[in-house]
Parts: sequence; C-alpha cells; structure tokens
Amino acid sequence: MNRFWKRALALADRIDTLTWAAGKLATALLLALIALVGWNVLGRYLVGGGSVALQELEWHFLAPIALLGITLLVLENGHVRVDMVYDKLSDRAQTWLDLMSMICGIVMALLFIKYSAGFVESSWSLGEGSPDPGGLPGRYLLKAMIPIGFALFALQCLAKAIRHAAILADRSTAP
Repeated sequence: MNRFWKRALALADRIDTLTWAAGKLATALLLALIALVGWNVLGRYLVGGGSVALQELEWHFLAPIALLGITLLVLENGHVRVDMVYDKLSDRAQTWLDLMSMICGIVMALLFIKYSAGFVESSWSLGEGSPDPGGLPGRYLLKAMIPIGFALFALQCLAKAIRHAAILADRSTAP
C-alpha cells in the first residue's frame, strides 16, 4: 500500500476515534434522558405538576442523541440498506455501492450544514431562548447541534469512503 493510502487510512482512524467519543456522549445523554423522563413522569403524577424547563431539557438531550447517534450508526454499519439486494452483489460491487452511498451521505450532510447555517446564526444572534415562561434559555445551543451533528456525520462518511476507496485501489486492504 502506498503512502497516500496509509495517510488516508490514518485520517479515517482518527475520525473513527472522534465518532466513538461522540457515541459515548450520546450514550451518556441517553441515560440522562431516561432518568429525566422518569423524573418528569413521577413529578407529574405524584406531585401533580412539573417544570417546563425540565420538560424542555428532554428535547435538549434528544437532539444531540439523534444527531450523534446517526454518526455512530454509520461507523458500525447500522444504517439502513436493502440487504436482500446488497447481499446478492459481488464484494467489489458492494464496495462500490458503499463508496457511492458514503459520497451521497457527505453531500447530504454538507447541504444540511449549508441550509441550517442561517437558521443557527439567527438564533445565536438573538440569544434565543424558550418562549414559554419558566423555559430554558439558550435554545440557540440546541439549534447549533444541527450543523455540528451533520459535520460529524460528513466526517464519518468520509472515513468510510476512504476505507472503501482503499479496498477498490488495493484488494488486499482490509475494511
């Protein structure tokens, strides 16, 4: 394997490490979300009410869980594909299809980043918070997860694309 592919695969390894870290954060947030929902339900039924801020905090946790989780799914090949068709393809055709799907993922992620930038910028400039009394300030932080999450998704698609391209360039390279 030549020097280019060694460097490219080393970059893919670093991206994978970043994705694993994001996945650990998503896991911690998921556990916190489960506890928070339980607390909110108990508060509603035992005390007869709950905090608007704690209810809003649920989706402040949910957004990063979803956006970071999709990135981890790409790393672990947990994303959706039509396996009954895919499994009938040759290994080389599967690798080509995987490479093309990762390129499409990168393009899609970049479009999400581009079209969410103004939305997020507006929210940040306003210092947007909850419109509800007792709600959370800093809604702009939640909205900022959109381009951050899709940037991580684009990077992970790039890492996978590098691996698939390396396989196509040198059949001895492991995925």
